[in-house]
Amino acid sequence: MEKKGKVIFCTPSLSGPTKPYIKAMEDSIPLILAAGWEEGYAQEIGNVYISAARSFMLRKAITAQADVIVFIDYDLSWAPKDLLTLIETEGDVVGGTYRFKKDEEDYMGQIHCNEKGFPITRPDGCIKAKHLPAGFLKITPTLVAKFMETYPELVYGPIYHPSVDLFNHGAHKRIWYSEDYSFSRNCTDAGVDVWLLPNLSLNHHDHKNGDKGYNGNYHEYLLRRPGGSKYAPPAEVQERSAA
Repeated sequence: MEKKGKVIFCTPSLSGPTKPYIKAMEDSIPLILAAGWEEGYAQEIGNVYISAARSFMLRKAITAQADVIVFIDYDLSWAPKDLLTLIETEGDVVGGTYRFKKDEEDYMGQIHCNEKGFPITRPDGCIKAKHLPAGFLKITPTLVAKFMETYPELVYGPIYHPSVDLFNHGAHKRIWYSEDYSFSRNCTDAGVDVWLLPNLSLNHHDHKNGDKGYNGNYHEYLLRRPGGSKYAPPAEVQERSAA
């Protein structure tokens, strides 16, 4: 079997991953190994500073000579094949989006549109994004090197063993950015495209409510929106059209 490289999964949490996360990861690993990947795992438990937790895990992944680094939030689950799809999708920054923890179907992130207001897409279905959540996010060492070169003020530690605050967050030009949106902004400003992989089945779990899952697939969601192939107008609209 051809070896494809090493992927390191990084998960921050306060008290460990949820049961749905663990089940999804256990079901995913055999597929990843069968596809020719070597895998490893880094986690930070109990660190309330999310940007620090992600930075510490990234340092571990780079030290382990990862070819691909995947950040996964502790309260997500996914279709096992979709994690492999994420790993193998082209790009230095590729991620999925998932629902907010509420009954109304609404997704995190923002799509990047051209001057005519149309989304920018690739032949493989990826959509260029302005901002992505970091809960199901793939990056590469190439991105890390570019980031460190572009933002030396975010590099810290001994010069022979540096780390980088990849998800530094806070105020920027009179707007407060979360750690994942700040990361996306910095990537774009550095000339690195951020790609949204829409056809992923990702579930966001409310661990405070019995791991209730808010299940979603952004691709299917778009198809159900006005103009999509699965759009069904509200009943009152259909009635007016018939009249």
